[in-house]
Amino acid sequence: MRKNSAGSIPLLDVKELFVRFKKRAATRRFFGFSRKEIFTAVNGVSFEIPHGKTVGLVGESGCGKTTLGRAIMRLQKISDGKILCDGEEISGKSAAMPLPLRRKIQMVFQNPYASLNPRMTVGGILSEPLEIHFPKMSPRERRTRTAELLEQVGLRADHVLRYPHEFSGGQRQRIAIARALAVRPELIVCDEPVSALDVSVQAQIVKLLQEIQRQTGIAYLFIAHDLALVEQISDFVLVMNRGEIVERGVPAELFSSPKTEYTQTLLAAVPRLD
Repeated sequence: MRKNSAGSIPLLDVKELFVRFKKRAATRRFFGFSRKEIFTAVNGVSFEIPHGKTVGLVGESGCGKTTLGRAIMRLQKISDGKILCDGEEISGKSAAMPLPLRRKIQMVFQNPYASLNPRMTVGGILSEPLEIHFPKMSPRERRTRTAELLEQVGLRADHVLRYPHEFSGGQRQRIAIARALAVRPELIVCDEPVSALDVSVQAQIVKLLQEIQRQTGIAYLFIAHDLALVEQISDFVLVMNRGEIVERGVPAELFSSPKTEYTQTLLAAVPRLD
């Protein structure tokens, strides 16, 4: 079991991860059959996330960021490589992680309008994971936990009776964060969690995530294309291009003196006020 430089086992350890897709070629049909090609979306990616830290994953659209996040969650089939959580491999042949491991890793999706069931109340959305992961929890305990979660993300306890369409985009993302926090995970994969929100609301959600991390010691994989947000929230940054990690480092060094032309191009595209 490999340990990091601090001598402790990382919370998440991704080793030489590959995700490949078969796609039909646009040309050359033989005997009525189209030729299939292999597209590598994630190409030999390796990195670690320590306990209680935030690793930012940045890159342009289509570079493989979301596919990597979904592969970690086992929502996307892995072609090769390993994923370890607290030293235990979670990248086996099984299509889904066991419940004890799934409690450790949760995900906040990009679109708060699509990630919440419109037919369920907020109370139902937050109590569902509690029923699955903690079947011995009483209804009263679930109601108490649901109220705690809403308060933790800056919403009111009486919001449990409302439906997702009754909330703004920022409030919906707060509900999605509360749902991820319900089972007390150690890591949340945040897949572009603020890109669908207004700029002012983005800052509120980032501040909320930071405050939750201070309170709970949770770790984040923060996936984004906005370098300013990644610099603000991350302890360590990975730059991804065409399925590969092309540069990595602490934000202060990486953004002040990028070594690759791709990172320099990303930084040059960030709007700045003179």
